[in-house]
Amino acid sequence: MKLAGEYEVYMHSETMRVVKPYLFLAGFAIIWAVMIFKTKFPRLGTEKNNISGKGGSFSVLLKYPRFWKGVLAQFFYVGAQVGTWSYFIYYVQDYTDQNEKIAGYLLTGTLVVFGVGRMLSAWLMRYFRPLELMGLYSVINGVLITFSIFFPGWGGMIALFLTSFFMSLMYPTIFATSIKELDKNTKIGSSILVMAIIGGALFKPLMGYIAEITESMAIAMSVPLTAYCYIGYFSFSSSSSKTIIQV
Repeated sequence: MKLAGEYEVYMHSETMRVVKPYLFLAGFAIIWAVMIFKTKFPRLGTEKNNISGKGGSFSVLLKYPRFWKGVLAQFFYVGAQVGTWSYFIYYVQDYTDQNEKIAGYLLTGTLVVFGVGRMLSAWLMRYFRPLELMGLYSVINGVLITFSIFFPGWGGMIALFLTSFFMSLMYPTIFATSIKELDKNTKIGSSILVMAIIGGALFKPLMGYIAEITESMAIAMSVPLTAYCYIGYFSFSSSSSKTIIQV
């Protein structure tokens, strides 16, 4: 196509194909935002019980060390999730010699595994403490990613594939753990936790840079490995903590 002078036209047409879907999604998001803005939501129970009428305070949140550990854990988790899924196709292509189409199917499979993991983990939480289960999952994911780094290939790809199952419970568990006992500061704390998803925007270019300078997508997976190490620390340290802070 390049020799025939048709490549630029082809790339332009392929790019324009996504314009209409994204315009539709943007319109839907705007309509949804307006609906949320017009909807009157019930107040939190902590707000109803707040006789003084005073709201939360960002400065007060500084007295909750577990909350800030949770914010960092959420930052790392979203970064690990986005980074792993963003470069999964490249990993498959580099180390299994499969084409992009097959790699895309495998990536879709990770989403299915993620969903199964979420449902099964919710059931397991009836018998295991959420933080201990998340700590165990973090250790397992650390082992799986370590394997994918040192043994790239079909085995490494399968290991990376399975991490989606064990990451499935992390976001809601980190969120619920972090806002626990925040009382009237729950709204502000929840907002900060939501903003922690910025990790997904920072991990991806970092992993791309590492892959570029090392010429190894496997080595780039050391970034989510670091994330799971911290999430494991957060899980076990929070699980053993009995401190309740009164403000």
